[in-house]
Amino acid sequence: MEKRVTMEQDSLEATFLVIQRTNFVERITIRFLKQPSVRKIKLDKFGAFAIKQMEFQHNVKQISEAMSERFGEEAEPALPRLMKFLEILEVHDWIIWDDEEEK
Repeated sequence: MEKRVTMEQDSLEATFLVIQRTNFVERITIRFLKQPSVRKIKLDKFGAFAIKQMEFQHNVKQISEAMSERFGEEAEPALPRLMKFLEILEVHDWIIWDDEEEK
């Protein structure tokens, strides 16, 4: 099964989330109104870093600590910033939470 959300970098080092438009209404608008088949969302350096950490299956605490370590004071408050970012991704169904408890 193809991923609905992927990440890509362009030649200018900008990072984007690429979201496939797959629901019924979107497919109609793509076909008849010539809308694009994907939605591209440009990420800032913190969002791009968080997504890359998620690819390694790090948990929220690990990602927050890595952000603080990588960006220092610039990332603070790292945890609330990360939580808001994850909340936005979740609201749009762009992430799926792993229900596994930390061991």
